[in-house]
Amino acid sequence: MEYLKSEKNDDAYRKEERWNCDRCHTQKVITKEVPIPTEKAMLVKLLMSLSEKYELEGTTITVGLREVRAVFRFPEHDLPKLRAIAENWSDRGYITAKDLLKLEKAGMRDVAKIPPKWAPSKRELRAEAMRNAFS
Repeated sequence: MEYLKSEKNDDAYRKEERWNCDRCHTQKVITKEVPIPTEKAMLVKLLMSLSEKYELEGTTITVGLREVRAVFRFPEHDLPKLRAIAENWSDRGYITAKDLLKLEKAGMRDVAKIPPKWAPSKRELRAEAMRNAFS
């Protein structure tokens, strides 16, 4: 990746990504003009990325003139732990009574009700596809 000063706009820079294909020996250049982010914009972007990294039930971000407010809602139950219990159940064929009680408290005795792990973001999928295509 290469970052260059924009010729048209003083408040932006040009971002160039170069992808090389080893099979067909072609080079693809993706050029984007990106505005120089403000501190407020960087903070909002960071807050928005938290829902991709952590399992959150919901996020509300409000941006005002001189303030940014974020509210994060967490799931009622620890989903990674419930998934681990379900995985142990499928591997061993049994689980402990303590684990069964945890599932029942969460209302997920039927392990099919446990939601799957969240899918990666579109940006991550696109970058992975580009890496696979040009590697």
